[in-house]
Amino acid sequence: MLHVLYLVHDVSDPAVRRRITMLRAGGAKVTLAGFRRTTSPVADIEGLRPIDLGATRDGRFGQRLAAVAKAAFGIGAKLAAMPRPDLIIARNLEMLALARRAKAALGARVPLVYECLDIHRLVLRDDLVGKALRGAERYLARDVKLLVTSSPAFIANYFKPFGQVAAPVELVENKYFDTASVAVDERLKAQNPAAPPW
Repeated sequence: MLHVLYLVHDVSDPAVRRRITMLRAGGAKVTLAGFRRTTSPVADIEGLRPIDLGATRDGRFGQRLAAVAKAAFGIGAKLAAMPRPDLIIARNLEMLALARRAKAALGARVPLVYECLDIHRLVLRDDLVGKALRGAERYLARDVKLLVTSSPAFIANYFKPFGQVAAPVELVENKYFDTASVAVDERLKAQNPAAPPW
């Protein structure tokens, strides 16, 4: 069974729940680690006890950068009790920085997947801040094995023109994921084995 370490910027984001459900439906075991927007740690997300990396605040970019820097120093200890993952998925740019640190702390050749489901306005700026952030993203994504994004427009208008990520791209649109249909499909396969090509 594939073991995925999923690093997220907000463990209580509903999209995180959907991704965990999707990964599990695909047969993966998931370890969740990330920041929270709540005052106290989140106890349960889809039956998982997240590894808490601390609190961050929406719209406070400087505070989030400081939280990421602080978490980078302690991420090895936070992940020490966890079995080595087969894959690390980093949701958003700041988590990609932590994913690289986690990979180094685990001492493993674990492939990295960069999941970017929104493009922050700061990276689109044409000034020094925008250029610095795009440069940081290119550097952090230099050897990721896959880019997961939610819109063809992000690929056409950001990733390709700016040359941000050289990895293959998987488009996973932000739609409702129905686990019941996955279970039905599996039952149908078992009841009706594949016949000649249809």
